[in-house]
Order: sequence, then structure tokens, then C-alpha cells
Amino acid sequence: MGAKSHIAKWGDSLAVRIPKPIAEQWGVREGSAIEMNARGDRVVMRKRGYRLADMLAEINADNLHAEQDAGPAQGAEAW
Repeated sequence: MGAKSHIAKWGDSLAVRIPKPIAEQWGVREGSAIEMNARGDRVVMRKRGYRLADMLAEINADNLHAEQDAGPAQGAEAW
């Protein structure tokens, strides 16, 4: 499905609106993470996926928080 759109100003950046039918077909909504890459005179967008291994690899001493007490067991949890 093709659609025409225009470039708009958004703060100090530029923005392109994704028409609703394309957003629905693509499965994206406000807040969806995407990646954009320039390929010659084209811009290619894709939904950004998250891999647990990649997220875990970013944990370090500066962003690791202490354990949090969740209170006493509420069901059949084994601590």
C-alpha cells in the first residue's frame, strides 16, 4: 500500500506522518519503537524488536538497582 505524506517540523527535528491504514497494517501505534536507515535516496523504517540477551548485555554497575522487597508471599511462592 502506498500513500503520500509531507515533512513537518517537530521541535528541532522533522517528522513524517504514517497514514492510519499503513500504521494498522504494520502494527504500530503512538510510542512504538522503530529503526530508520538511509539507503541512497530512500529511508527504510522497521519495527524495533527487543531481545532479552541484548537488554541483559546493557546491565552494568551504574544502572543495576538493589533488590526490592515485595513483601510476604501471597500464594504458593517458594522463597
